[in-house]
Amino acid sequence: MASNQEATIPLKFWVDEEQNSVIVAEASGDFVDVLFSFLTLPLGTIIRLVSKNQPHQPLEIGCIGNLYQSVEKFNTNVFWNRICRQMLLSPRNPSETSCQRLKLKVDDTVPTKYFVCGYCLKGSDLLLSTFGGASCYCGKLMTKEMKVLEESKEEGSWGNGVFVKGDAMFLIFDDLRVLNSSPGNTVQQLLQLGYKDFNKMKEISVNVGMKEIFSILKQALTSKSPLSDVFLANRESKPTLPSFSLDSGLSHHKCSLEVKITVSKSQNKILFAEAEGNFVDFLFSFLTIPLGSIINLMNGKSSFGSIDNLYKSVKDLNSSWFIGSANNSLLNPCVPHQFGCTCQPIHVPEEDSPSYWYGTKVVNANIKREAISKNQDVLQDPVAMKIFEPRCSDGARGPAVGFMKRPCIFVVRDDLQVSPMTTTSSISFVQEFHLPLDDFEEHLVEIKNSREALNLLRASLTSKAALTDSLFYLLKRRKKEMCILRCIGWKEEGDEKKKDGNRKENY
Repeated sequence: MASNQEATIPLKFWVDEEQNSVIVAEASGDFVDVLFSFLTLPLGTIIRLVSKNQPHQPLEIGCIGNLYQSVEKFNTNVFWNRICRQMLLSPRNPSETSCQRLKLKVDDTVPTKYFVCGYCLKGSDLLLSTFGGASCYCGKLMTKEMKVLEESKEEGSWGNGVFVKGDAMFLIFDDLRVLNSSPGNTVQQLLQLGYKDFNKMKEISVNVGMKEIFSILKQALTSKSPLSDVFLANRESKPTLPSFSLDSGLSHHKCSLEVKITVSKSQNKILFAEAEGNFVDFLFSFLTIPLGSIINLMNGKSSFGSIDNLYKSVKDLNSSWFIGSANNSLLNPCVPHQFGCTCQPIHVPEEDSPSYWYGTKVVNANIKREAISKNQDVLQDPVAMKIFEPRCSDGARGPAVGFMKRPCIFVVRDDLQVSPMTTTSSISFVQEFHLPLDDFEEHLVEIKNSREALNLLRASLTSKAALTDSLFYLLKRRKKEMCILRCIGWKEEGDEKKKDGNRKENY
C-alpha cells in the first residue's frame, strides 16, 4: 500500500470473500474529490500520467495513445513553435486551481505561469505570455516571470473541501457509483446487491496514496470493478471493451473538414488518410479535451469502464453536497483558453479570452510594486495587455491558426499514427502495406457536421481502426448518393429520349 512518507487518505471497505470483490467503500469528501477530479483531466494528461506511473502497464484506450506518441515523436519544426508541442503533451487542466488543493494531487502538470518582456514593460503596447521563452514584439524573449494578483479571499473561504464538502461521508461502490452516506442509502443499496446482513462481509481499512489512485484511474477507464481490481489480491481484472455506435451526437455545425482517404478494395477498409493541418489539428485536439466534456458530448454514455458511473454520480448527487457550482464544472469542463481547436466541428466549450492589466500596486504609503491583474481597478495607471498566441507563425501579432504549421501534409494511419510527409518516404510508406498497387483506391471524404466529427472522436476512444469505423460509412453513403443521382440521371435521360421520340412522331 502507500508509503508512510507521502500524503494518504483513509478508506474503509467491505469485501465479499467468497466472490473476492469489494461490496462497498466509505470515505470522506477528500477521497471523493480525488475521484471526481478524474473528470477534469484532459485525455493527453491521462495518457501521460498512467504511462509515467505505470510504465509496464500501458493504458489501452482506442487509438488515443497513438495520437499522443505521434506528438512525442514529431520534430518541433512541424509545429509553429516548441510551445505548441508542449501544449499537446501537457495540456492544462480547466480546474487547475481547484486540483492544486486536493489531498492527493493527481495532475502534476506545471501550474500556469506568466511571462513578460523585461525590455518592453515601460511601453504602452504590452504582451503577456503563459509560456516562457515566447518572442515579444521587439524580438527578444519573454522570460521575466510575474505573478497575477488573485482576488482577495478571506481565510477559509474556499470551504472545507475542493469539489464536495470535505467533512461529509460518502458510499463508493465497486463500479464507482457514489452516494452520500446515510443509513437509508446503506440499507437499500446492500439489499439491492443481495446482502441481508453483514455476516458475509469483511471490513478492511487502508491508507490510499498516489500509487493506488493512479491504479484506480486506469481501472476506472477499463474495468467495471476498479476497487476490487486495485485493493484485492489475486484478482484478475477483466477489461471491458467500450461499445461503438454511429450517428450519435449533435447536429451543431461550425466548420467542415476534407480529407483524402485511401482504401484497400480487397480488405474493405481505410488504410490511411492524407490531410492538411486542419484535420490533424482536430485529431490532436482530442488530447486537450477534459474527460468530463467527452462524456457530456456522448450524453453520459461513453462506455469507458466505470467512468460513466462517476459522471452520473456527479449529476445525481444533490447540489448541496458540492461546494459552489463545482458539479457544473465537473459535468462539462471548458477547454482552457488557447488549447482548443481553431477549426472545431464539434461543440467543445472553450474558456473565454481573459483580460489582463499591467500597472502598479500600492503595498503601503512608501512602497509600490509593478503587478498584473485581471481587475484594472486594483492597479494604478493600468495598461491593457495582449495575450501571446502560440498557435500561429507570429504569436505577438497573428490570430490563432492551429498547432501544426501550414502548409504541411500528413499521413494518418487507420489506428491514428500520424506522420508528416516531410519526414516520411511515400514509397516506403506504401510498400509497408504489402498490397498490389491496383488494390489502393482514393476517395475524398468531407466531415460536414458535429455528428460525423463526434463519430471520429468516439472511434478514437473505442477502436483500433478509428478511420475505418468512423469514416468508411461516409464513403458508403457517398457511393449510395452517387448511385441514386446516376439513376435519376438515367431516368431523366430516358424521359428526354421518350419525349424526343414523341415529338418526332407528332411531327
